[in-house]
Amino acid sequence: MPVIRIRPHSVTPAFLALLALVALAPHAPAASILPLRSEEATLLIGVDSARTSVVTMVALPGKETRPRAGQPVRRLIGTAVVLSPYRVLTTASMAISGGRFNVLLGDGLKREARVRGVDRQSNVALFSIEGSPLTPLRQASPQSIAAGSWVAVISNVNVTRPQISLGQVLGRGERVDFPYSGDIVEIESSAYPGTSGGAVLNELGEWVALVVGRASPSSDRGATAPVGAPDPEPRKEPGDILIALPIDQIQHIAEDLEQFGSVRRAFLGIQMRRGVLAESLGVVVEGVVPDSPAAKAGVKVGDRILAMEGTPVHTSEEITSLVRTMRPGDELEMTLSRSADIFPVHAVLEGAVSVPSMPHPSPRDEELEQLKKNLHKLESETKKVEGRIKELEGPPPR
Repeated sequence: MPVIRIRPHSVTPAFLALLALVALAPHAPAASILPLRSEEATLLIGVDSARTSVVTMVALPGKETRPRAGQPVRRLIGTAVVLSPYRVLTTASMAISGGRFNVLLGDGLKREARVRGVDRQSNVALFSIEGSPLTPLRQASPQSIAAGSWVAVISNVNVTRPQISLGQVLGRGERVDFPYSGDIVEIESSAYPGTSGGAVLNELGEWVALVVGRASPSSDRGATAPVGAPDPEPRKEPGDILIALPIDQIQHIAEDLEQFGSVRRAFLGIQMRRGVLAESLGVVVEGVVPDSPAAKAGVKVGDRILAMEGTPVHTSEEITSLVRTMRPGDELEMTLSRSADIFPVHAVLEGAVSVPSMPHPSPRDEELEQLKKNLHKLESETKKVEGRIKELEGPPPR
């Protein structure tokens, strides 16, 4: 049982009640908890109900990538979060090519999993699960995870002993050293093996983000651990910086992975000066990518973008954030200023990167595969029954 360390004068009635609940609950998983302050204690109230939705995933290499005879089979063990009754999310590093995947549950059951889609840029993979439905995490609104808020991070690579650590949100925004070009949540919290792929919960036990990587705790934002790299050895002192994606972006990614097998990202095709505070309304276009949606819409170098979708803009970051919320095929209205003229233009967004989608099985293929599995099980059971019949029909034992 891990030692629970508490800061002085931080014990509240709610926390004492939680400790009693953990101590008395049968088969309760051991939790590793950071030192608490009074404002952190309420975080743990909703954590216990969420632990069954944070599961262990095991990935084994396929037959073509198996080691030679006599060599051990190297398997990957990570954390996965239940998104829906038959879908789980984990890191893309778990989706090894040609591999075999299983989800291990706390009741000792093992469920077969199959890759539905992988997004290496965000380090997120979607898997489908066979068997009885699982319990998904209760999701919160994206606004519930803001800078300064306290969160709980749950990982699970021990099946029945999930790791729980408390952390604080340091900030939200974009990291130039992280391959994902979207909103990143930075959390200061202890990192355990399997933390990547874990769930981030708010004080109500609601799912607000998914851990997708780690970064350097130093102020140098250029030094970050590669996404999907092995988690470090357990550290009991705070100081690790976890990188997580908020739930609204996780939903967007999961929907694309489910439908297309890959994530569709919108592309406008303009170049703007970043990191400069605007002194007046609008953002000046410094470059237009040839044959891009912006070029086809008539946007030219030197134009000032005053508004997008009717909303005034002042910085390039506002434009980038809006485009990220849209998908290829969406129409974007921009209000431009050119010389003394102000006029609207409409651009039809295209795909940011031409990434071939993973082969997505049709319902017919899925049903055929399931029927083959059922037939294989029936054949196995038939052989057992036939063997037993032969034993009974044989001469009686003397």
